[in-house]
Amino acid sequence: MLMAAVLSAVVMGLYIYLAPRPEPPPQPAQDTLEETTAAPAEAGGQAEPEQRRATAAEEAGDTDVAAETEQTVVVENENYRVEFTNRGAVVTSWQLKQYNDSLGEPLDLVHADGARRYGMPFRLVRPGGDPIEGTDEALFAFNRGRNVRNAPESLTFEYAKPGLRVLKRFAFEASGHVVQVETQVVEADRPQRHLLSWGGGFGDTAQAGNSVHSQTYYYTDGDIEYVPADDAEDERITHSGPFPFVGIGDLFFTAAAIPEPGQDIRIETSAIEIVPAGAEPDDEQTYVAGAFGGATDNRFRLYVGPKSRSSLAEVGEVGNAFRGIVDYGFFAFIAEPLFIMLRWVHSNIVANWGWSIVIITVLINTILFPLKYKSTKSMRKMQQLQPLVKEINNRYKGVTMRDPRKAKQNEELQALYKKHNANPMGGCLPILLQMPFFFAFYKLLTVAIEMRQAEWLWVSDLSNPETLAIRVLPLAMVATQFWSQSLTPTPTADAMQARMMKFMPLVFGFIFYQFQAGLVLYWLTSNCVGIAQQLVLNRLPQEQLELDRKPQQRGKRKKRGK
Repeated sequence: MLMAAVLSAVVMGLYIYLAPRPEPPPQPAQDTLEETTAAPAEAGGQAEPEQRRATAAEEAGDTDVAAETEQTVVVENENYRVEFTNRGAVVTSWQLKQYNDSLGEPLDLVHADGARRYGMPFRLVRPGGDPIEGTDEALFAFNRGRNVRNAPESLTFEYAKPGLRVLKRFAFEASGHVVQVETQVVEADRPQRHLLSWGGGFGDTAQAGNSVHSQTYYYTDGDIEYVPADDAEDERITHSGPFPFVGIGDLFFTAAAIPEPGQDIRIETSAIEIVPAGAEPDDEQTYVAGAFGGATDNRFRLYVGPKSRSSLAEVGEVGNAFRGIVDYGFFAFIAEPLFIMLRWVHSNIVANWGWSIVIITVLINTILFPLKYKSTKSMRKMQQLQPLVKEINNRYKGVTMRDPRKAKQNEELQALYKKHNANPMGGCLPILLQMPFFFAFYKLLTVAIEMRQAEWLWVSDLSNPETLAIRVLPLAMVATQFWSQSLTPTPTADAMQARMMKFMPLVFGFIFYQFQAGLVLYWLTSNCVGIAQQLVLNRLPQEQLELDRKPQQRGKRKKRGK
């Protein structure tokens, strides 16, 4: 049973990392917009905004628009604090006020070193990733006001010189995490397709194993398709279409662009090497860099914030699909109700996520106790039948699978099981029914942002492994698993299988030693509840089978007579 559990976990893990990913759809060969010369009646609705922008550029003539010095401006509301520089009109810091980094400071989603190497967020690039000459160092003029402004607020950055005009506009709402974004680029009176890049690392890079979860994504055909950094190490990957949203994210945070319904949007993915926050200077890891947009007039809503289902619902009409960014996996139909229960316990019984995990685990194991009772009864029957099973197997020792006598052996075994109403799989099947709850809880505790930096007793962060030199929870889990194993009936007399079963708690301890503390706490609590239940079951009256071994004995005497 334990081997089955381990193998199931290994298979699921290998599938996640090794499953073939769909090839990116072919992209149009022409990335830049052809100059709009057709009349409105001929060009149709798609040409209208491009013609308006060209007209605006012509009316402006060769007037230069620029600032004289580099300046910074900050916009904030209750959820975020965003700092811009007018050099390139880019973001230098995007802090989330309600979430802290590993040092206890407000979490900055911008990786400072990576941004300096690869470009600040919302830098303009051409399709394919090349920079737009003259925009990175340009000193944009922007609407006057205080250096620190409270939302609702709109920032408009403009830059113009002969042959180049650029506009960036950001409209911040009074609450929430959604920002309205608009950008335009005109070169030589010709509107240009362009993208906004987040190229220097995104999210909480100090989170353990965060690089594994660094990926871009796009929503199509009812599913969210992810592009991890490893896929883009050799070449830049491009996807475009009428996607309801595209974005970049890590384990707990995301930045997503939501275009107007039916509007095409492009997302390009590349790989970068950065040093995670708090890591050694030589410990570079691979993260994704994303760029989205692709039109000559990019207009979309931008969500930058936590992967919290309540926060993700802010985006409105695509909210239900957008909430799927919190991916509960294959067993989402179990994980989502579990999380609702977990949140209710946290809100109404005990305001601690660790104790909430303990309470929900006790509740789950209590509900599943009838399955454990049936499993124990089945294992006891099989334990009592082992001498007869061994006798049958010994009589057919050395018989190969192709030997006709193998069928006779199976018939005798099935007759024995039928006579005593025993099922060899009876001890496994009820337990296997519990495995979806384990996998659902595993996924839930992995992706739920509520576990991030949640404390419990000596554990400082349930979403990370323990920080103690010797991790207590995994060792306690191994100890309780050995104890549980000693109390549970052994349905097999095979010495090799028995040795393997005794070895399995060590295998589990090795695997779980690197897991987040919240998941280990769940498994440890489940072990403790299982031990208590097994102690109760062992005190209940046990059914004793009436075993008749005379047929086998007569067979042996007849053989000796010969």
